[in-house]
Amino acid sequence: MSNRVVVTGYGVITPFGPGTARFAETLYQGKHAFKDITSIDTTNSYAKRGGETDMQPRTYRDFAAYCTDAALEMAGLDRERHASLLRGAVVAVGNLGDGAELEAFYREQTQPEQQSQAELARDGQEGGRLAVLERNPFSHADDIGERIGSQMPKVSFTNACIASANAIGYAYDQLKKGRASCALAGGLNVLHPLVFYNFDSSRAMADDVVRPFSQGRTGLLIGDGAAMLVLETMESALKRGARPIAELVGWGISSDGHHVTQPDPTGNGLARSMRMALNRAGISPEEVDYINAHGTGTPLNDRGETKAMKQVFGSHMADIPVSSTKSMTGHMLEATGAVEAVISLEALQRNLIPPTANYLGAEEGLDLDYVVEGARSKELHTVMSNSSAFGGNNCTLIFRKLREG
Repeated sequence: MSNRVVVTGYGVITPFGPGTARFAETLYQGKHAFKDITSIDTTNSYAKRGGETDMQPRTYRDFAAYCTDAALEMAGLDRERHASLLRGAVVAVGNLGDGAELEAFYREQTQPEQQSQAELARDGQEGGRLAVLERNPFSHADDIGERIGSQMPKVSFTNACIASANAIGYAYDQLKKGRASCALAGGLNVLHPLVFYNFDSSRAMADDVVRPFSQGRTGLLIGDGAAMLVLETMESALKRGARPIAELVGWGISSDGHHVTQPDPTGNGLARSMRMALNRAGISPEEVDYINAHGTGTPLNDRGETKAMKQVFGSHMADIPVSSTKSMTGHMLEATGAVEAVISLEALQRNLIPPTANYLGAEEGLDLDYVVEGARSKELHTVMSNSSAFGGNNCTLIFRKLREG
C-alpha cells in the first residue's frame, strides 16, 4: 500500500458547458446556471428549472468521449505512444445508464404500433428493438475502456449521488495496491424525464435557485454533468515525464442506513466517511484547508452535513472555509462527486475558493464559514470533497498539493 496516487489530467462538463475555462466567469463569480428546462415537458411539474449544458449532443456516450479525451490530453497520454500503459488502465464510472435511451426502448416494447418503420429500424437491431444492454450503466465503462484500449476490468457504480466519488476511490485502491499503474475514473449524468419527475414528485426541488446553508432554501435543482480523471501511481507519472496536478491522499465511504431518502440528522454517517478518509490519508483534521460540501440546499441535508463536519473537526471547524458549488451547478447526481473533485482540484491549483451563491442569511444551527461573500483567496494545501446519497451513502475524497518524499 506504499504507492502514491496522483491526478495527471481531467475533463469536465458542467451546466456552464464543457471544460474549466468558464469557471473563472461563472463559479468564481458566484453565477448560477439555472434556467428553464427545454428538454423535458415541465407543464405539470412543480419545478421548471435545472442545469442543462449547452454542449450538443447531450448523451452519455458523447459526454464520456469528451471528458475522456480531455483528461488524456491534459495528462499528456497518447493512445499510440502510451498504448501499453493504457492497456493496463482500470476504468471506473459512476452512472445510472442513459435514461433517455432506456425510456425510448421501453416505449418501443409497450407501444410498437405507434413507432414508425424508421424508428423501429434504428441502431440496426433485428425487429427494430433497441439493445437495452447497450444503455445500461456498465456499457459506458466498456465504451471508455474501448476508447483507451484498456484490457483491464471496467466497473460501473450506481450508488446514486456518491457513484462517481466511489469510482474515484475504487480506482485509488487499485493503484495503491499495485493492481494497476493508471486508471480512468469519474461519472456521467444527463438530465432525463424519469429522474426529474421523481425528484419533482417528492417536492425535493427548489422553486427558483439553490441556496445551500441559507435561510429560505427550498431544495435542490438537478442537471447535466460529467467528469473523468486520470489517476496514476507517482512512479508511472514520473517515469513518463508527466507533471502531476495533485495527490489523492485518501478516501472514505460509509452507509448510515437511516432512511431511504433522508440523511441521518445527526450527521454520524458522513462523519465516519470523513474520518476514514483522514485516517487513510494519514493527516490530522487541522491540516484540511477547505471543504467542498455536498450542500444540496435541502433543509435536512445542510443541517446534517454541518453537524457531521463539527463532529469531525471540532473547534477547528471555525477555521475551515466550506462552500457548496451546487449553488451554481446544481446537483449532477451520479456525476456530481467527480465534477466536484475537479472543482476541488481547480481550487487547489488556483488557491481560490469558490463561493456558496444565492445566500440570504444565517439560520440557527448553520453557523460555519460558508464563503458567502464571493470567491476567497487562500493558500490551499489540502482540500476535502464530500458526497452523500439516498440510502444513507456517503463518500469523501481528499486531495493534496504534492509534497517531497
